[in-house]
Amino acid sequence: MKQEKQMPGIDEEAILKPVLTHIKHKLMVLSGKGGVGKSTIAACLAIALAKKGNKVGLLDIDLHGPSIPHLLNIPDILDISPEQKVLPKEIMPNLEVVSMECFMADKDQAVIWRGPLKHAAIRQFIGDVQWGDLDYLVVDSPPGTGDEPLSIAQLIPEAKAIIVTTPQEVALADIRKSITFCHEVDMDIAGIIENMSGFICPHCGKEVDIFKTGGGERTALAFHVEFLGKLPFDLGVVEAGDEGKLIKYMEREDNPYNKALFEIADRLIQRLKEMEIKPVSLDEIRAKNSYKVTIPLKDGKPAPFLTNCDQIAMVHVKDSQIKKVERISPSQQGPIRPKVFVDLGADLVMAKEMKEKAKYVFYKNKVGVVLDIPDATPEELVEKFIKGELGGK
Repeated sequence: MKQEKQMPGIDEEAILKPVLTHIKHKLMVLSGKGGVGKSTIAACLAIALAKKGNKVGLLDIDLHGPSIPHLLNIPDILDISPEQKVLPKEIMPNLEVVSMECFMADKDQAVIWRGPLKHAAIRQFIGDVQWGDLDYLVVDSPPGTGDEPLSIAQLIPEAKAIIVTTPQEVALADIRKSITFCHEVDMDIAGIIENMSGFICPHCGKEVDIFKTGGGERTALAFHVEFLGKLPFDLGVVEAGDEGKLIKYMEREDNPYNKALFEIADRLIQRLKEMEIKPVSLDEIRAKNSYKVTIPLKDGKPAPFLTNCDQIAMVHVKDSQIKKVERISPSQQGPIRPKVFVDLGADLVMAKEMKEKAKYVFYKNKVGVVLDIPDATPEELVEKFIKGELGGK
């Protein structure tokens, strides 16, 4: 069950928007269970993207068991700028890192926090860090579908998930939960990576499927999710991670693990291009022979937000004329989500205000958005839209 984590009295969207607008792609690496190599893949993927000439930030939000500093040999506490912004640690050209461990003088200190404190910390990791312009922000989250990935889903509306699994059935059962989690919080899935898929013997070169193989690809196919690729079990990666030498290890271009990883990075880049979402043209909606306009209402007037409406007006337009107006009472099982309007078949949603997450969901589903509407009847608002007096283009 999703829970709203936003702290009362804090406009998180206003805090984070100036930062997030400078980050082109936001990626969260998650897994249904621990021990699948998620943090190693997050680090290696960030390295690969940086080696391809992209400006990359790597954010470790595993508050209880951060491992990125160890994998990348980051012993230092992060510095603060004169503007009181946290300065990420640059560990190689084009790659900067922030982790909870980098704020702790005692690395063995236990972090015992409940959900609201975690949420506030993650908001600070995003909003109070001087990330600057990034092509990619890679977020390494703890395993499971708890507070940390839920916070990222709420704080970064357009974040996309990369789900890591291993081939055995126990891991695949958990990956299905991760997919369901993404659907519940309206987070797009960039793809699935199957880790530890075969072991290449260093002596004879023969590949042995010690954990089976192909399960991740079959799961991706069954759930209609992109499969980004398979990574072999590589003892060299394990040793490099233990010694904090992953960057050095990834310089070996002839290594099967590195070859597979860079191919996955290429597929990811292409996948993100395919997933780019743009606002729907309002003129194209007006030009349709028929379309549906939905307006959230509260006490008969346009509601301040989608989530607190008590009624939805559905206005049917055909040949640039209003043909029918329906009043729909939404289910009273919690706040109204954008998916409700999508499921109603809306071509356009008109509202006073709207969160970035809601706009993202609508644009993803090819639904237009008009904001800052005046207090007027649904019929009056739609007439203004038809004439081009509301919404511009």
